[in-house]
Amino acid sequence: MKKTRTHIVAMIVVALTAGVLLFGGCQAPLEEPLGPEIELLKGKPDIAAAVAAINAHREFVKPIQSRGKCLIEWFDDDGKPQSEKPDIQLRLVPPDHLFFKGDIIVGEAIRFGTNPEEFWFRIKPKEVSSYWWGKRALARACGGQGQLGPESLLEALGVVEVDETWTLSSRPGYDVLTLKDDDGSAVKRIHVDWRDYLVRRIEHFDELGETSVVVNMSRYTDGTGELAGIVVPTRIIIVYLNMPNGGLMTDITLRDLKPYHPTEAQMKGKLFKLPPDKGFKNIYELDEDCKFTKQEH
Repeated sequence: MKKTRTHIVAMIVVALTAGVLLFGGCQAPLEEPLGPEIELLKGKPDIAAAVAAINAHREFVKPIQSRGKCLIEWFDDDGKPQSEKPDIQLRLVPPDHLFFKGDIIVGEAIRFGTNPEEFWFRIKPKEVSSYWWGKRALARACGGQGQLGPESLLEALGVVEVDETWTLSSRPGYDVLTLKDDDGSAVKRIHVDWRDYLVRRIEHFDELGETSVVVNMSRYTDGTGELAGIVVPTRIIIVYLNMPNGGLMTDITLRDLKPYHPTEAQMKGKLFKLPPDKGFKNIYELDEDCKFTKQEH
């Protein structure tokens, strides 16, 4: 039986509450447990202080390269769960250049990335065989409607932008910053840990106010040793809900992180260029209505 979107949203709520991954039931702590010291802590006094602290963290987001593992889970056209476990490569040159690629035995399974002008996200397994792409400027104009794309990974790695138009609230152990639209509906929500003031969860909401993307970050580097001055999460879980068959989850574990010193040729080369769409069954482009429209080919 096919999973409906309502069913998937319900699964997300249960998963985030119980600390389990979607679809598979594997144990995975999506939030690091709070200790008794939390009673001695508190969040920022106002939105200005919260914004200043989050923006200051961007100084610790620097060019990095990494290998690692990724678990991808989704539903096929028949509603059956599918999964792949590719080995991954990542290159990040903030704030705009991202390359992420996951390979399995038979070749590429997933790739997504950004440059200052474009973003792309493609999944090769035949059960999906889909390619999404669009203009960065249009994606930004669409606000927090949670489109499928690599912007979520950029944010997870620390390229988070907030300002004093957001509102500030709190829950035990966390400050919660919310961006709202003109009607007062939540567009994006960020949860920041009181202990180190690092972002632990980002939620996007669509135009109907429903959850469209959930991103959880944990196991941050400590900014010492070879990674001196670099503080990024090494465990990132992204759940996309706006998918044709219900949802897609990527669970990323970064290993062998190193500073990245790209050459001019690498910055202008294919790593950060829109890849070809040849061979993909489904091709979607972000349109001015903030929807991905299927392209004829």
